[in-house]
Amino acid sequence: MTNKEIIRKVNDAFNADDTDTIVSYAADDVRWDVVGFSTAIGREEFRKEVENEGFKRPPIITIINEVEEGDRVAVEGTVIGRTLEGNEFELYFHNAYRLEAGKIKEMRSYLVPKNQNKE
Repeated sequence: MTNKEIIRKVNDAFNADDTDTIVSYAADDVRWDVVGFSTAIGREEFRKEVENEGFKRPPIITIINEVEEGDRVAVEGTVIGRTLEGNEFELYFHNAYRLEAGKIKEMRSYLVPKNQNKE
């Protein structure tokens, strides 16, 4: 399986609310930076971020573009989610991954509100 196929499985698991599958593709010492918001280091922190209690699950992730180069995969797309208070949000995202032996070692997420530039 290619690294890009692994990341597709991870994103499919997000859409299916399948935390165990997502975490199964994370290295023990995984690092996930949601730039400007949070950093999760290690599988347990990674799991907590996946299961973030501030949001209803599952999100709706739509992949727009994917690029794989060696141990790196970049994915851009959109995500629609809902807060526990019921507020829906839409974001553009760009995730940069580094994999090692089929496991995510590093994940960096950049998020931009989809309606940020609307008047």
